[in-house]
Amino acid sequence: MIYPNPRHLRAFLAVASSASFGAAAREVHMGQPALSQAIANLERVVGVALLDRTTRYVQLTPAGQDFLEDARRVLAEYERLMQRGSEWASARRGRLRILSILSVAQRLLPTLVRTFSQCHPGVDVEVFDVPDPSLHERLERREGDLAFISETDLGRGELTLPILQDPFCCIFPPEHPFAALPRVPSRLLAAEQLILPRRGKVLRSYVDGAVSRLKLAQRPIEVENLATLIGMVESGVGIALIPALSCPRAVTGGVLSRPLEQPRITRHVAIARLSEPAVMPASQAFVAHVLHELGSGTFSLPEGVQYLKPPARDVATFLSHRRSQAG
Repeated sequence: MIYPNPRHLRAFLAVASSASFGAAAREVHMGQPALSQAIANLERVVGVALLDRTTRYVQLTPAGQDFLEDARRVLAEYERLMQRGSEWASARRGRLRILSILSVAQRLLPTLVRTFSQCHPGVDVEVFDVPDPSLHERLERREGDLAFISETDLGRGELTLPILQDPFCCIFPPEHPFAALPRVPSRLLAAEQLILPRRGKVLRSYVDGAVSRLKLAQRPIEVENLATLIGMVESGVGIALIPALSCPRAVTGGVLSRPLEQPRITRHVAIARLSEPAVMPASQAFVAHVLHELGSGTFSLPEGVQYLKPPARDVATFLSHRRSQAG
């Protein structure tokens, strides 16, 4: 079945409302010959005459009168459909699902999501704060459009855009002697009771590089969750090494933090996405927003955390690349 062209429907409605080919041609910005051709094409598709026209008058045929209301409804639906598409294309409408490691979700995303939503109120944003391993699994299952990850081990088919350098700090109770130091030499850790993430955790893989070379006076205490680790430090059980993004805010007063001297431990935080699905405009707009906010100099990053401005070419590749199809 051949369906009417929206341009032809507009021409028909203009003639029906003005009863004049000249006035209708001006309304739809067409010449009269083109307008007459549009009406003729529409009548050929419909299969019946819609207008009676002579040199003296133009009026609807009975079929044209019956066709008129449906033509108005169809054209309105078509224009609504195209408007919806335009809103998605300009990120005035959309859906954005963000997966994130806990530290980024807690320290950065509240501000980034708030300012993004102010600029794009029609985009529905969901945030899922999940640990690294399950984050990659959920991204692979396409449960998120973008993910904030620590660049330790990448999932299959992921593209990444590094954005932050996040150094590890030593955290300790306020009354600890380390409070008098500007930096904590790693050799001093050997005499302390260390509280470490359990083996197999992503953060543990970073810490082991600095701790393994020390002759520890006490066996480290291992915990499952970062919140538990921080709680033990607050209670005076021991000290710990965690990324700056994960350090409690100074206003809480529960723990203090100092940069760690050599060997310096640093992780990179990146935005990730799967390479296969097309990138929706809302995702593109959010990545652009994140880079603008972090690069503006006004965004408050924890001490020691540095923004890694990605080259424009890398950003373009990240947002546009799609895995080539075999064959």
